[in-house]
Amino acid sequence: MSSFSDFKLPQCLNETIALKGWEAPTPIQEQVIPEALKGRDVLGGAATGTGKSAAFLIPLISRLADGEGEGVRALILEPSRELASQVCREAKDLAGRTALGCGAVIGGAGREEQQREICAITVATPGRLGEFVRKGIIDPDTVEVLVIDEADRMLDMGFRDEVTAIAQSCRNRAQTMLFSATLEGRGITGFAKELLNDPFTAMLSGDDEGARLPPQLQLRAYYAAGDEQKFRILVQLLTTSKGRSIVFVKTRERTGKVFSALKRNGFSCASLEGDMGQSEREAAVKRFREGGCDVLVATDVAARGLDLPDVRYVYNFDVPSNAAILTHRAGRTARAGAPGAAILLVTGEQLSFVASVENYTGREVEKRHIKNVCAEFPDPQALEHHQSEKKRKRASQGGHGGFDRRGKRDADEDKTHVKVRLRDKKNKGKPDFAAKRRKKEQQAQERAARAPEPAEPQA
Repeated sequence: MSSFSDFKLPQCLNETIALKGWEAPTPIQEQVIPEALKGRDVLGGAATGTGKSAAFLIPLISRLADGEGEGVRALILEPSRELASQVCREAKDLAGRTALGCGAVIGGAGREEQQREICAITVATPGRLGEFVRKGIIDPDTVEVLVIDEADRMLDMGFRDEVTAIAQSCRNRAQTMLFSATLEGRGITGFAKELLNDPFTAMLSGDDEGARLPPQLQLRAYYAAGDEQKFRILVQLLTTSKGRSIVFVKTRERTGKVFSALKRNGFSCASLEGDMGQSEREAAVKRFREGGCDVLVATDVAARGLDLPDVRYVYNFDVPSNAAILTHRAGRTARAGAPGAAILLVTGEQLSFVASVENYTGREVEKRHIKNVCAEFPDPQALEHHQSEKKRKRASQGGHGGFDRRGKRDADEDKTHVKVRLRDKKNKGKPDFAAKRRKKEQQAQERAARAPEPAEPQA
């Protein structure tokens, strides 16, 4: 498919697309739009920035462009307020030459104000939408098309029951489309089976144009013993590597802890937390976007869908649940040919995640260390042997009163020993002996300066 005109869209929609300067559909649009125009249910997955929103908005608007029907005719569910607002803006642009109204029903705003946002195409977050449905403010019986966007995030946020209830209430819908930046989240397959009827599936793999990491993006990893050392590494990197940065953490509670700790260390930063009011969230995003601060601390959900330009570094203080989510975090940087780096802070239990990232992306993760801050990555074979030895010793004690009943020959065969230094266990960097010598010399000079001068001999 070489042109949007090949889709046989309404003339008003073709004119809008031409004004936006879109010459050819993206891979996900090329796969989804023809099948969605036929009225089929769709299960689609593609990375952020591949035109996923337009892939469901174009056929949705084409279906409703005649303007016939009352109430909410198309309902689009989004996991966050910012993403709902962004999709609503794009829907308004695409539907600009039609009679269709577009509005966003989201939490954090006044309910009377939100009731005025209810339109033929309504983009909503599950919490506020569920409340409006229960109170009879929105009639789900009028919904013809239901779109569930970022479905994996919905599940991660615990919205499964709410979304399922909303879908069941839209019992007259003719079409359901479920989209996500990744379809690899926990339970997503079963979730799709509950909601979709013989869907057309479109999933861009890592080899597709939209899902690849940009070649200029660097992947790096540092080995940490725990949160305290992670924070020391983060402070060191933020101090020495200047540039606009996003720090990803896994929960809103940890967002607050990392944000507060960075502020105590003199960094100008903003945070996005799930329980913030809408005005606070918008102020934080505006401050970061306009250069009022260089560091944004956020969860995946809070930052999903935000347009944040000129991000140089993405720090994964907490590694995500899978490699696909990491690539979406990394997609915040190295845009439009600009340089960028995605940095992982991993503990001993998370070393295998680095390998999974390399397998998923086909790119090597550069393993680094910082002298006097963190140690080098342990040798995988030595670490595996050390861990197996610990397990074997524990197993030999179980059920035998603490005695190892192996024969002498078995014991002699297992004398191979890998030395594990204390500094490796605690993940400390190698000692700086030159610094120690300088410190001793300085202390000697200070003691000499404090020593009393000898008394002059009396005549």
